[in-house]
Amino acid sequence: MNVWWQAVGLRMQRFWREPLFWVLAGCVALGLVIAGLLYAFRPHLPIPDAMLKKLNFSVFYPGKDNAFSIDSKSVNYDESSRVLLFHVRNDSNDITITQQATPDPINDIPEYYPKLLEKLGDYKDFDSANGKVGLTHPHELNGAQSAIFNGKGTLMFAHPEHDMSNDAWQRFFNALALWTPK
Repeated sequence: MNVWWQAVGLRMQRFWREPLFWVLAGCVALGLVIAGLLYAFRPHLPIPDAMLKKLNFSVFYPGKDNAFSIDSKSVNYDESSRVLLFHVRNDSNDITITQQATPDPINDIPEYYPKLLEKLGDYKDFDSANGKVGLTHPHELNGAQSAIFNGKGTLMFAHPEHDMSNDAWQRFFNALALWTPK
């Protein structure tokens, strides 16, 4: 038994001296570091898993490149209306976000969505990384600014506490991350 351990020990000593061993060990170590960093810095959706399981639509949320972040205490899902509500904040503004599955009339009737935007006081449209956004001043909000997005099966309304410039809205919508139900 003792001779066997000595033979294994000699083989291991030779193996440790091989350059191939160090190349392979370095590759494995680098791979573990990269995997750890990707996991640590992945966009995090602070919505409880139990709530996510109830959703039948994609959720747009501030990604890592967005100046806004979700207030995790504000996340709420109304099961009766099937609407997800949360607040996103940065240093100077708070935006109330509501999201739901795109209603059938918007999908089925091509004129429905443009008419909805018109009714809500649409004043500016722009293309974002995820789809078209309409900026509005709805009478129902006493003329306060609002943004409406319809894409990837989700209808989203965004209401800022303070009006935002068109450029600020474009930056906000272009930096949204996407979660899709499984």
